[in-house]
Amino acid sequence: MIPVRRRGRGERGYGQAMTEFAVVLPVLFMLMLGVLDGGLLMFSVGTARYATVDGARMAAQLGNAATADDQSIRVIREHVGATGIFSVDEVDVYKLNQDANGNLTPDTIFFNRYRVDGTPMMPEPWTAASRNVGNGTSDFLGITVHFTYRWKAGFLAPLGPLQSTVTHYIRLEPQSY
Repeated sequence: MIPVRRRGRGERGYGQAMTEFAVVLPVLFMLMLGVLDGGLLMFSVGTARYATVDGARMAAQLGNAATADDQSIRVIREHVGATGIFSVDEVDVYKLNQDANGNLTPDTIFFNRYRVDGTPMMPEPWTAASRNVGNGTSDFLGITVHFTYRWKAGFLAPLGPLQSTVTHYIRLEPQSY
């Protein structure tokens, strides 16, 4: 059996593990905070996407009811207001035009902008009562949610807040069959 020689307190190498730990710990801590912040960002995007789809579904279901925009924005507000992780800056409700190939493009004239509390940011050029909900001829509707995510980890704050949008297109449901 070979005897193991132990280092004494005065010899070199004492405290090497502690020094390596002190060098690696801040990097590991920043990596963990970055992963946590990335997870919160992905949660925010998923929540905004779900809220947009649910708001568009509500608008399509209500068709040309006078409160269609108000109720769809209320649905969006209920989904995003519960988290508090990100803030919604604007909700756009607009008409989509379909070309001969079936591609949808936003109509620049029939475009309503709202705050998340439902107050219009401009006059409403496309009122809900003017929407076509006829069987086979109903309008297409688009909803875009503009939101801002502010980084939670302090070392990512110099990047500034992240602004993004989520858009969903849907066809208004006919009110008569």
